[in-house]
Amino acid sequence: MAGSLAALCGLVVTAPAARATTTAPPLRSPLAGIPVGAPAAASAAEPGLPAPRGWPFPEAFPRTSGTGRLAGGAFFWTDFLYDDHGAKGIEGSAPISPLAPTVGTYTYASGSADGNGADIFRAAVGLDPHATYWRVDWVSLPDPQIPIAEWTIDSDDNAATGVAGWAAGAGITSPGIDHALVVSSRGAQLDDLLTGTQQRLPVIVDRSARSFLVRVPRSILPVEGTTRIRLASGVATADGTAFSPVGAAGGAAPGQPNVYNITFRSVSQEPPQYAGTGNYWMEADQADTLATGDVSKFSQTIDWARLARRAVTPEPLVYGYSARWYTTPLRLGQGVAPSSGLAPTYLSRVQPYAVYVPRSYHPGNPVPLTWMLHSLDVDYNQYGALSPRTIQAECEDRGSICADTEGFGPGGWYFDAAEVDFWDVWHALAESYTLDPDRTVISGYSMGGFATYKLGLEYPDVFAGAMALAGPPTCEIRVYGPVRWGAPGQCMADGDTTPLVGNARWLPYVIDDGVIDELVPITGVTEQIEAFLDAGDRINAQVYPAEDHLVYATQDAFDLAISHVGHPLLNANPPTVSFKWYPDLVSAALGIGPTSAYWITSLRARSSTPGTLASVAATDGAIPTDPVALSDAYGADPAATPTAALTIDQSWRVVGPVPPASHHLALNLVDVGSLTVDTGRARLPHGTAEVTTDVPVTLTLTGPHRTFHLARGKSTIRW
Repeated sequence: MAGSLAALCGLVVTAPAARATTTAPPLRSPLAGIPVGAPAAASAAEPGLPAPRGWPFPEAFPRTSGTGRLAGGAFFWTDFLYDDHGAKGIEGSAPISPLAPTVGTYTYASGSADGNGADIFRAAVGLDPHATYWRVDWVSLPDPQIPIAEWTIDSDDNAATGVAGWAAGAGITSPGIDHALVVSSRGAQLDDLLTGTQQRLPVIVDRSARSFLVRVPRSILPVEGTTRIRLASGVATADGTAFSPVGAAGGAAPGQPNVYNITFRSVSQEPPQYAGTGNYWMEADQADTLATGDVSKFSQTIDWARLARRAVTPEPLVYGYSARWYTTPLRLGQGVAPSSGLAPTYLSRVQPYAVYVPRSYHPGNPVPLTWMLHSLDVDYNQYGALSPRTIQAECEDRGSICADTEGFGPGGWYFDAAEVDFWDVWHALAESYTLDPDRTVISGYSMGGFATYKLGLEYPDVFAGAMALAGPPTCEIRVYGPVRWGAPGQCMADGDTTPLVGNARWLPYVIDDGVIDELVPITGVTEQIEAFLDAGDRINAQVYPAEDHLVYATQDAFDLAISHVGHPLLNANPPTVSFKWYPDLVSAALGIGPTSAYWITSLRARSSTPGTLASVAATDGAIPTDPVALSDAYGADPAATPTAALTIDQSWRVVGPVPPASHHLALNLVDVGSLTVDTGRARLPHGTAEVTTDVPVTLTLTGPHRTFHLARGKSTIRW
């Protein structure tokens, strides 16, 4: 590396002005909070979820799990996703995400449950002059005969009256129960536990809405004052009247309940760290509480007078850490599939993601967004479970909203569906919070560090900064050069990010790795660092001789790397564009893939053969900025945490005045079939362009609305 630095000394490149900028203001995407360079998936409208037949109230469910609200005569609650793991009992089969274990140990029998058959997604209770309405929405409903739900109703909200034992063999207790409403696809039964009487009621099973809905006439269930309710679910017996026993084969210890999921657990009851362990699936309190059998702590009060007057409470704004959900446009199926290569694992149309909202956030005041993308075999709660110091430094101290995606499973490597998930979560965040699109930072650990390379270099015009922590430069493992291995397909063909590092001319990178990393060989990392240095990019790298991969992740000590991230600002209209991409990663059907770079848009390659690269090198004389030279330094930081670090820094220093502007554009194209130059952003309402291309190309200029069909070789055009 020292030889590379010596060769770089004196190299002059162009950079953003250190003084007043002369660039044109960036355009805005259709959705505030998302930069204009984001692919179509980021701007696509979120699909709606159907309401079940017979539900006469609005759809006003909160987006934050563990919260509720009132609207239009009903109470709405959202539960956590993929949290149907029951009590902490007998550990059996390995978890789907090996490094994100569940606390609950219950599993489903093989068959139609699809590993997610009794998972409560949402619950609602409504009131009209004639009846109450009791609704359960399921995360998955592959077979309506699988789940059973039980509502318990403490009509007078008095724990001293009523009974404690739940009906239908649930095996749990809570004081004060007056009525139990047991619901399956075969019907509902309202039990008056004080008199012993029973009423059979019809159930609306809406497979499209994945909902069970029961209408209970007020003549058989009078409501007034305040009522305390609870709701739990499990697997139904064959006749649908009771909870099936779980037993040791299903992960239950002797005497443990038959409940897989109990709701009305608040966001504060399921923190990302619980009793000294990671709460990766937000079900640790559920697991411990179900193991005791007493579920009194999980309840919700209903004030019927407020429902009668159709009171409205706002969508809860949760500060700090929480889990949220959105609806994916992808139709992947239902349930949980075995983890296999890049294929999706969590298949539901509703998907979870994690958010941290700093205490300084005020709606209406734009704040940065920082991505914290998870590792292979972990999940969307990795940083909440393992890294509270990192969250404090990266999110709270920087005044940044932070987010992590699930990516449909533990090993998607941010290709295809996992990438769609990333943009859809960004869309959901932009809909819910006030984001500054010019200050987004992408970061992640391990597989998330690879995503920092992959997404950052594919879309350099949407990020202001990047931080790769223990990130492999390629999908899966590279020792050095061509010595690498990974899953067949895009992972191997299009998963090497090293050829793309020149795309980071305007995107500064922080790189942080351990020398004895057993999963990300340091030889591949140093090759990546060399490539950044050779490209003349701004880079700050920390290499830790005493750190590995798995232990390093748990030490929560990335202070040095985070300090170098700072508060970067996107340069949306730079004077030069150096951009390479894998055309095979462009999917119009999914709305993903690089098709633009700053003021060059509508990029289309001639060839999309897996593993091939196309490139654009453009210089715009109309956006002059300070010329700079490289400043580079090697050093050591013995006080770094968790252990001493070797440091590499390459930055830019101004070496002269801003040159005069000219109306001249130079384009050098490789395997480019067509492209568009936004002459407004490029500040070129008129001028000349010299184009060199290895294949015939169609060039469109937006300002004069002119299209040129250019042959292979060199051409000069004027407008």
